[in-house]
Amino acid sequence: MKDDDGGSASISRKLNEVIEELDKIKKLVVSPESVINKKMDALEVKIDKQAEIIFKQQLYLEALGRKERRANVVILGVPDEQESLSGAVNDADKLNKVWQILGVNNVAGAHRRLGDTAQGGTNRRCRPILLMLQDESQRQHILEQAKKLKTAGEAFKKIYVKKDIHPAVRKEWKRLHDAERTEKERAGNVGCVIHFNTWERKLYRDGVVIDSWNLQCF
Repeated sequence: MKDDDGGSASISRKLNEVIEELDKIKKLVVSPESVINKKMDALEVKIDKQAEIIFKQQLYLEALGRKERRANVVILGVPDEQESLSGAVNDADKLNKVWQILGVNNVAGAHRRLGDTAQGGTNRRCRPILLMLQDESQRQHILEQAKKLKTAGEAFKKIYVKKDIHPAVRKEWKRLHDAERTEKERAGNVGCVIHFNTWERKLYRDGVVIDSWNLQCF
């Protein structure tokens, strides 16, 4: 019996030693000083730095784009080829009709339609017109007066004048604004505070980021 008791004690002792070793290993793994955690922390720092670099590169590219487009406007809703606008047939005359309503004189700049025409020579979706002005201040004046189009009659109320920005930038702004609207309308978010911070370019729900700027490099 003594031998059995001794054997049991020995086994029990070894089990306790194994448990203690496992406990030490567990503490090492979750410890801030553990190799695994250190590597994870280093990786997280690296990812954060890369994300910051990419974000700054995107801002730089956007700034370049804005500089190139600083005197440009895009006019939406102007009837396309073979369609008239208040008697005007070609785009130059159509734009002149718009300028008359806005009260803008001596608009100087080249213009062109964006996108290809559909087969048959027409495009019912009214391709936008890009207008490259020579004067940035004139662009600002045009943008300020653009609201007059809404009350200028049936032919002009669907014509809009916008700043010219890169399509990828415009698409990402639209995506985040749409996401904000979707979250506000979601039944599960009743009582939640949904906020799109345009400076940070992040969408928040009750102070927690749920979406953020994800512009593909261009």
